[in-house]
Amino acid sequence: MSSNLTDLNAAKFFENLRGFKPETLPADARELLTEMARQARRSILKMTTLAASGHPGGSMSSLEFYLLVYNFANLRPGDPRWADRDRVLISHGHTSPGIYSALGHSGFLDVEQAILGFRLAGSPFEGHVERSAPGVEWDSGNLGQGLSAACGKAVAGRALGKNFHVYALMGDGEQQKGQISEARRFAMKYGFTNITGVIDLNRLQISGATKTIMPQRIAENWRSDGWNVVEGDGHDLDEMYSLLRTARNDTEKPTVILAHTIMGKGYPPIENDHNYHGAALSEERCIEALAILGNDNGAEELESLKAKRAQGVKSNLSHPPRLYPSVATGSPRTYEVDKKIDNRSAWGNALVDLAEENSPEKPNGAPMVVFDCDLAISVKTNGFADKFPELFFQAGISEHSTATTAGACRTGGGWTFMAELGG
Repeated sequence: MSSNLTDLNAAKFFENLRGFKPETLPADARELLTEMARQARRSILKMTTLAASGHPGGSMSSLEFYLLVYNFANLRPGDPRWADRDRVLISHGHTSPGIYSALGHSGFLDVEQAILGFRLAGSPFEGHVERSAPGVEWDSGNLGQGLSAACGKAVAGRALGKNFHVYALMGDGEQQKGQISEARRFAMKYGFTNITGVIDLNRLQISGATKTIMPQRIAENWRSDGWNVVEGDGHDLDEMYSLLRTARNDTEKPTVILAHTIMGKGYPPIENDHNYHGAALSEERCIEALAILGNDNGAEELESLKAKRAQGVKSNLSHPPRLYPSVATGSPRTYEVDKKIDNRSAWGNALVDLAEENSPEKPNGAPMVVFDCDLAISVKTNGFADKFPELFFQAGISEHSTATTAGACRTGGGWTFMAELGG
């Protein structure tokens, strides 16, 4: 199978397996994924070495679960914006070389274009993943946002009556951020068992070991907020498949998988070396690594790719269009001079009026979701909460996460309002 592997026939192979249908990972799927991982690691190294920058370490440690999710989740490589697709949110977006390589070898995009255009001005293949790349759901940058965005996609799915699964793929260093704790409590409160988190537990970050930079009790933190916490070898395809499938079918709790991995996996000289969190290999070392990964023509290939990259890269990829629902404004309320009312109450009334005027039950209607941060009585969203409790989400004093969740919900369909005041 490995001798005639192409990205398109790989995508074709997984068509009838999506949704994690098989109880265990089929032997032929394991063989195919193993070869895909080998080729993807070569792509990661070529990409970062040509750009002389990027993050190969975490890209190589996260690769196996990237490939499993992109090939077994309900996705369509040829139709990456299919309305009923599962949503895959990448939180540690700096592992873009791993994402572009996994997507490319899974048939979503032309991997050579990603290799040539990585971190090149004018290219859609930026250093942190953005939605211009087919298969990417969320623009990344600041760490810690992925789970919040996953919650937003899950809210949108519930409001639209869609039953897709949502994956939040994260790094271990970013677990130090408080926004993630806000998001996991929100997911648990609202019963989003259709969210699965995966954490790349390579125990390293840019400055060194996570236990030195900022000690964490990752498993205990997630478990204390009610999540089902499971652990496994992040490079063992069979074990990771089993954990992902079980998590997908769990209707009691959302699940987070702690994937024990090795930074730089695949090229022994850089394995478990934090210096390659964010540093590319030299051309000499890249050629050596490519040979270890089965490519004996690495020197010639790099020279060819360098020449192509120097000519610039043209791409027709772009961010998806911003689709706004058609909003019926209805009849405005007029508050006469003898009618005393504060602005907040008028705002609360307007929310109810708009929701009623644009009910999904009406032609061209769309669900309207309101998020509140423990201010419903003050900012008068309580009227909306009383009339539309299924579309009102009380997040408590979690403004940071809620802002991301509201934004992600908006990109998922319908329209969104968030009420928050400075204290």
